[in-house]
Amino acid sequence: MTADWDTSQLNLQIPDLTGQVKVRRGFLKSEWVDVKIYSLAEKSCIIKTDELFPLNNKVTISLQLKLEPTDLVIDSLNPTVLKQKKECSCFFYHLEFNSDTTKATSVESPIARMVDLVNKKQQINKKVFDLSQTTP
Repeated sequence: MTADWDTSQLNLQIPDLTGQVKVRRGFLKSEWVDVKIYSLAEKSCIIKTDELFPLNNKVTISLQLKLEPTDLVIDSLNPTVLKQKKECSCFFYHLEFNSDTTKATSVESPIARMVDLVNKKQQINKKVFDLSQTTP
C-alpha cells in the first residue's frame, strides 16, 4: 500500500462517466463490477471500488460517458494498478494506461477524445451552475 498518496482531493466523482472492472470470481467465471471514477487523464485514471486488486497487475476496465444522443464507450482497456489506498471499506486505485492504448491510429485516441469531452462537459456544468447561482 502507498500511505503517502493523498486522496483528500478526490471527493467528487466525475459526473456522467461510469466504469466497470472485470473481476475474476473463480477458475472460469468473471463478472463486471461498477466502479466510481474520480479522475481521468490520457495516461491514467483514479477509481474507487470495494474490490481488491494487487499492485502492478493489469485489470480490465470499460468506460462509458453519457452523451446525447449516444454514449461514448471504450471497452476492455488494460491499465496497470500503480497505487492503492484504503478508505473505509473501499479502495482508491491509480491506474496507468499502457502506451499502446494511448497511441492513436487515427488523429486522436479514444481516451484523449473521452478526456476532452469530460473536460468540456464539466466546464459547461460549472457555467450552468454559476449562472443559476447569480440569477435572482
